[in-house]
Amino acid sequence: MAKKKSIIKRIVTKSGEARYYANGKRVKSANGRKKFIKQNPNVDVKTLTDKEKSYAKRVKNIWKFKNLANVPYAYVDILTKLAIIDPNNVKDRDLYNVFENGKRKFNSFDDIKREIDEIAKGNLLVFQWCNEVGLPNYRGRDFETFTNNRIENIVDIVNLINSPAYKKYRFIVIDRDGDMQLGHVVGLLALRDFEIDVGSTIQSLVSNSAYIRFCYDYTIDYENKEITIDLTDMYPNKEPDPTDPNGGFKSLLWYVNNAASTGAKEQLIINDKYKDVEIRIEFS
Repeated sequence: MAKKKSIIKRIVTKSGEARYYANGKRVKSANGRKKFIKQNPNVDVKTLTDKEKSYAKRVKNIWKFKNLANVPYAYVDILTKLAIIDPNNVKDRDLYNVFENGKRKFNSFDDIKREIDEIAKGNLLVFQWCNEVGLPNYRGRDFETFTNNRIENIVDIVNLINSPAYKKYRFIVIDRDGDMQLGHVVGLLALRDFEIDVGSTIQSLVSNSAYIRFCYDYTIDYENKEITIDLTDMYPNKEPDPTDPNGGFKSLLWYVNNAASTGAKEQLIINDKYKDVEIRIEFS
């Protein structure tokens, strides 16, 4: 049997103190104040004590999803700007109660993130709005790399997987051999080892390589809550072959030998050797 809801009764003493009672018993002020405000959302603010006014103001700005608080107001702000919701018409300030053509528009909170991301990737102004209000995955990002789901260094990857939106997602790195490295620490170590190994090989092949940058594409699986970066070697076993002046088709040496130039201020971009990786080499 469902537990019967207790109706909170409130009495204000001559000293201005609010006391709360449920089933004839006094309840703690903080708990009573919270329940009283929630049970009486249309109470005249002029009749409230200062503490009640303060709590009522906070409650007014609390948004939920499936009755679970607390949805960052930034999401409400963006959905309002995009005319996806009218905040005055959303029942109980619960984004689960947003409907489109008679059906729920968002069955999970990830549906909201996906909706905003898809629009932001095609609209610079929307991307700027998301950045300004501080939505996770937008802070410090530029439009081009966000649109392509591309990150230009490991520090940005750390910021992404530790952001409020994705810190509970599983981080997966598929190494060059196709093995899965699971978890934040293990995945980041796999990326570090990849950069050290490939970077060292490139430096041994090109004596005037002044700068090497690794850019990573990533995939977000909202349903399974996973972020994946795939380092799979698309042309395995093609490392430098001393009998082949090009080192074997699509080996790192092959790219260097087939570059238009490796002179000062020239740049070589390798973007089809490793699946989710672009390597930029600048020469001195």
